[in-house]
Amino acid sequence: MSSATSNGHIRVLVVDDEPDILLGLNALLRGRSHSVKTFDSSSEALMHLTDSYKVNNHYDLVITDYRMPGGISGLDLAKRVKEHTKRKTKVILMTAFDVSSLPEFSEVLKSQIVDEIIQKPISNDKLIAIIEKNFLHNDH
Repeated sequence: MSSATSNGHIRVLVVDDEPDILLGLNALLRGRSHSVKTFDSSSEALMHLTDSYKVNNHYDLVITDYRMPGGISGLDLAKRVKEHTKRKTKVILMTAFDVSSLPEFSEVLKSQIVDEIIQKPISNDKLIAIIEKNFLHNDH
């Protein structure tokens, strides 16, 4: 576990093509003293992540939308994050789809490409609870 999580503060990268979601998550997470970087493009986020891996400056959490324009889906981004970090970085995949109705989402969870899949819209309280479950109540 990184030093960022030992004091309850984590480094988060958020990727979504909806500016309101980026602004909302940025405010919510910074309000809880987390370090946040946002991108509205998964290809730009991937370039940033690749650069940060080169200097061993990993994120603790990536929150990404499932459906992103530009050729790199949130799921593709999640796969690359897990490959580069040897599965150490947690990934939350957000989607407007009904998670329970698509079997592919349960397969994605089983394969550990993502750690959580959440359906949008999600309340701030629920999102914070998911993040805290993954980071603050870990016994690693």
